[in-house]
Amino acid sequence: MSDLYADDEYLEYYQFEHDPFLARGSSFKFFAAKRRPVLVELHHLARYSKLMLVVTGPVGSGKTVLRQALVASSKEQIKNIVITATAKADAASMLQQVSAALDLPDSDIAGVLRHIEQMLVVGQEVHLIVDNAERLEESALLFLQRIAQGVNDACARVFVFSDSSICPLLEKVADNADLHHVIALQPWEQEEVTEYIEQRLVAAGQSLEVFSEQQLVDIYTQSQGWPGQVNSVAKSLLMAQINTKNTEVKSRVQIPYKHLAVLVVLGIALLLVWFAQAPETAPDKHALPAAVEEADQLPTEVTANQSNRLELDLSLQHTPEPVLRAPLAQAVNIDDEDTAVELSEQTIDLAQERTPNPVVSAPVPISTPPAEVIKETVVQPVALAEKKRVEPVRAAQPAAKAAGVTKPAPTVSAGSAGHSQWYKQQASARYTLQVLGTRSETTAQSFVQQNTAQYHYFRKEHQGQALFVVTYGNFSDRAAAQAAISNLPEKIRKDKPWPRTMLSIQQELR
Repeated sequence: MSDLYADDEYLEYYQFEHDPFLARGSSFKFFAAKRRPVLVELHHLARYSKLMLVVTGPVGSGKTVLRQALVASSKEQIKNIVITATAKADAASMLQQVSAALDLPDSDIAGVLRHIEQMLVVGQEVHLIVDNAERLEESALLFLQRIAQGVNDACARVFVFSDSSICPLLEKVADNADLHHVIALQPWEQEEVTEYIEQRLVAAGQSLEVFSEQQLVDIYTQSQGWPGQVNSVAKSLLMAQINTKNTEVKSRVQIPYKHLAVLVVLGIALLLVWFAQAPETAPDKHALPAAVEEADQLPTEVTANQSNRLELDLSLQHTPEPVLRAPLAQAVNIDDEDTAVELSEQTIDLAQERTPNPVVSAPVPISTPPAEVIKETVVQPVALAEKKRVEPVRAAQPAAKAAGVTKPAPTVSAGSAGHSQWYKQQASARYTLQVLGTRSETTAQSFVQQNTAQYHYFRKEHQGQALFVVTYGNFSDRAAAQAAISNLPEKIRKDKPWPRTMLSIQQELR
């Protein structure tokens, strides 16, 4: 954030109810001790002289606040005409505005003075107050001077608020006559600046502890004691603290480039080692085909005799073991159905690959009865082929279980409403203390459970996400809530709890 306008992060960070350093509003009242003598002097001169009273000071020196105090402190029999110059104004413009305020349309200066004289007869005075008078032309100042002097006792009291640039023009208009009195505003003292900042912060729901002693000194030094500059400097300092903290958080998670380079080199080395070891540790996918090829290389001989019978000479010492595992496993009731099915399929494949192509060779003497040979080679493959009766549904059951394990988890809700019903039942004019704000509802629940029963929390939307706010107590007014802060544990007081109305919470719950 580079500008000086409050946003959600600024208010949330300092727990402000509103921006304390915006332009002075109607609800904020502060009048420095150094301005009271000036106000008394203005009233005294307006009562006993016909001089045009001029108050000068730079932008942000408090001229507008002094002008408002002058109007507010006037007696009931005084009619105040306040004119704020927004552009270059001449005598005709000033006459038109004064006539309109006195309900004298299309009147001239003589008519205005006669009306003022009639008002004095009935005991009513006229105060003409002009703000931003540095924008007035020479003719407008001549008009104000004529109104201030009047005719006999028929005159108006004229107050002019401007910067110091109006002084040369006033000297020219007065023509070396003593027709005006200039009061130059002085900057505040450091105590007045501190008091002003404290009242601003209290009105926004915080205390002077937001600033350190050194920061208060810096605000006074940079602002030179002018109230308008105090607002700007104090706001800039608060924004700078937020930016500094954000920068520190970012710097904590940054990794130096040399460390990143080391991590990259280590990652590449691990990948190379993994690829180098992969052929050694990988499962032997070709174990079964190799066993089949080895079985095919066993000494096998098929002969054809004169009666068209085939003689198969097998070496019984090299009988492949997978042919015997499936019936053996089935005989001893193996519980692992997946293993049984796999063994059965392997046995069938072996039986199919073991079937030799008939090779016709020269007649040789038969040393073993052909019936026994046929029994040995024919009966066993038939028995192995029956293993295909294993139902495929059983084999598919573990796969279904695995699929169930990988089923996506149900979506977790964004969080409950907390104790929202409790907040809605409270009187809107009562106060509570906000002690914690977190994005995790678990954190808010744990905080409430670890403390007394006077802690509650609610859920609100902040920047498109859920924010869970924990509060403490239920107080009749702000003073009671502020006093309860000192009774909280030190760990909670460090987070700077602040009072807020139940109405503000109820509005956030809608």
